[in-house]
Amino acid sequence: MSERTQLRDAVVEVVVTQRQKLIDEYQRLWYDESAKGLTWGSTTYFGVKLWKHPTDLFLYSELIFQIQPELIIETGTAFGGSALYMAHLLDQIGHGKVLSIDFNPAQKTYPRHPRISYLGGYSSTHLRSVKEAGLMAIEAVRGKGAVMVILDSDHSERHVTQELRCYASLVTPSSYPVVEDSEINGHPVYEKFGPGPHEAVAKWLPQHPEFVEDKRLAARMLWSAHTWLRRERG
Repeated sequence: MSERTQLRDAVVEVVVTQRQKLIDEYQRLWYDESAKGLTWGSTTYFGVKLWKHPTDLFLYSELIFQIQPELIIETGTAFGGSALYMAHLLDQIGHGKVLSIDFNPAQKTYPRHPRISYLGGYSSTHLRSVKEAGLMAIEAVRGKGAVMVILDSDHSERHVTQELRCYASLVTPSSYPVVEDSEINGHPVYEKFGPGPHEAVAKWLPQHPEFVEDKRLAARMLWSAHTWLRRERG
């Protein structure tokens, strides 16, 4: 290797490192400012709280148009903002349902929409939750529709691993299970959280070659708070 090539490679490495450092610093700033009631701590959708980054919401809109899902299974209802957002996107493609599952009983304050069904009062890994999600997925597949899964409840590594075991198999080929908030535990935010979504995916994914991480999605927006997994085959 010539000295010129070595110098070029060294410069490229510095530029790439500095670029990633800048992206990580912005991501940490955006995450931490929520404590002041800014960024994700104060975002709403049609008046309903929605703890998502705008670029991740845009990625969801692209995927839903691309996949044309008949069913979106969401774990972690929170305030219902993301369920409403997904339902409105499904309105635009003219079909599909959202099943939103939460540990808390379904609240009267949840936004109402004919495409949304709420299942509350059970952990997302509880038998009833999994059974109901599975039955809806079977109906969607029977109609030759796609099934998409969004995991956004308890972010501990153990729970996310359990959710992947319960729901990933329901995802249809070419569709996605999205593991939300994999940025925590120092990736690069909230370093003190402990093992979470990132660690769960790191251990689970090598054992399931039918899934791949679609890194291009986050790269197009420079960064994402989530891990986007695509099912390549059945």
